[in-house]
Amino acid sequence: MSSDDVDLNLVRVFDVLIRERSVTRAADCLGRTQSAVSHSLAKLRTLFGDELFIRDGGNMQPTPRALELVDDLSDALGKIRASIGRYKVFDPATTERKFRVGLTDYHAMIFIPGLIREFSKQAPDATLSVIPANRVEAETTDYFRQVDCTLTGANLKDDPSLIKVELGQDRLLCAVWSGSQIARHPLSLETYLSASHLQISADGLSEGLADAALRERGLKRKVVATISNYLVMPWVLRETELITHCGDAILQMLDDTSEVTLLSPPIPISSVSANIVIHRQMAADPGTLWLRRLITELYHAAQIKKNEIILANNIMA
Repeated sequence: MSSDDVDLNLVRVFDVLIRERSVTRAADCLGRTQSAVSHSLAKLRTLFGDELFIRDGGNMQPTPRALELVDDLSDALGKIRASIGRYKVFDPATTERKFRVGLTDYHAMIFIPGLIREFSKQAPDATLSVIPANRVEAETTDYFRQVDCTLTGANLKDDPSLIKVELGQDRLLCAVWSGSQIARHPLSLETYLSASHLQISADGLSEGLADAALRERGLKRKVVATISNYLVMPWVLRETELITHCGDAILQMLDDTSEVTLLSPPIPISSVSANIVIHRQMAADPGTLWLRRLITELYHAAQIKKNEIILANNIMA
């Protein structure tokens, strides 16, 4: 196959396969049959002399050659989209696009209800998929090619292919069961260090911000259990003397039935950052820009609500 005979639609198929890792899902995104996508993949394999995607369970994993091609082909497609996008108005009210947003477990708990409501209101014919963006996933550039944008608190490595904007920060607090002995008094360092701790970690291995702060002072806490998400935290704490950590944005999710009391930690601990991250190939895409603005607006609205709760209840004054 001569390069002069290459159909640009093949580049589009490659780009979608890189994101979807499935012929079936790629066909759905492209509005084509599975047979047509498989036929295009066969042409791509012939063109580049490589399998490009190898079946692994239910997914198609890219080969090393495919990963080499990603930057060139996806960036080229991004430039084409940007050139066309300058002359095309994106209207969320009429789009049928399928969007993907990456959220950490912490941010998902806080933002998913409002995000889905506002997304459905502004883009009634579009689809939104929320993809996990915890530390393991969000440490690879390949992850950010598979989503339109990501809201994460991860301390990402500098990468020229990514655009990162900090939206704000949440103070890290201690959370305990409201009926515990610990909840009855201000939290002292002695009580903190002698207590058993619950770690919330997506991979069960990553060190928390509290551990780093303690290590700087030559101290260590006693972690007796680890859970992977914040949603079950109130039930795990219930009827225990465990201490865990969470950002103060969780105030918006708690009520009396949660039976969770938030306390100031006995030592200074770094805040939880909220960064919105997009791959540079999507930077000029009108739909991505709209989704980015929507998430930014919802984040700032949530921060205002959080601060109002803190002031109204004289919390951590």
